[in-house]
Amino acid sequence: MNLQRKLFYYLSYLRKPPWDTGVSPPELLAFIESHPPGRALDLGCGTGTNAITLAKRGWQTVGIDFVGRAIRAAQRKARLAGVQVDFRPGDVARLKGVGGPFDLILDIGCFHSLTSASKRSYIENLPALLSQNGVYMLYGFLGNERGHGITPEDLALFEKHLRLAARQDGVDRRQQASVWLTYQHKTSP
Repeated sequence: MNLQRKLFYYLSYLRKPPWDTGVSPPELLAFIESHPPGRALDLGCGTGTNAITLAKRGWQTVGIDFVGRAIRAAQRKARLAGVQVDFRPGDVARLKGVGGPFDLILDIGCFHSLTSASKRSYIENLPALLSQNGVYMLYGFLGNERGHGITPEDLALFEKHLRLAARQDGVDRRQQASVWLTYQHKTSP
């Protein structure tokens, strides 16, 4: 991620960023209702809303974000909610010290902001982190003319490493094209 983008995210957490709704999406809630608790990894966890939702439902959860202010806010929110979540500052493309396997890897709005090189590293790490029957859920914006977002090249790289189980296209509240993608390990049934 370039310096300008990093600065944007750091500054965004000086107040409440627009993406920090404090509400877990229905897609995640439906997943939780239909799967027994296990180990979860929330990539780009921000202030921890989704990691805390998972922990409240019995999931052992690790949350990663590179913005220290967001991680500290997530730790406070988890304490107030009375749940244990392992929130760590870190780079989602490198994940030093994070060991799998995870039954759920979740990314809501992080991947689409990475550079091409970081996206490649991120995707290549997923198979080793995902359990045999694990699920990777990704929400993000589809690529735009400025080169931000999930591109056809990204989708092809995901398909090289994981098996697409579901895709749901939509638009966000600002009418930007978005997508929910659900992947499984290539070796899962």
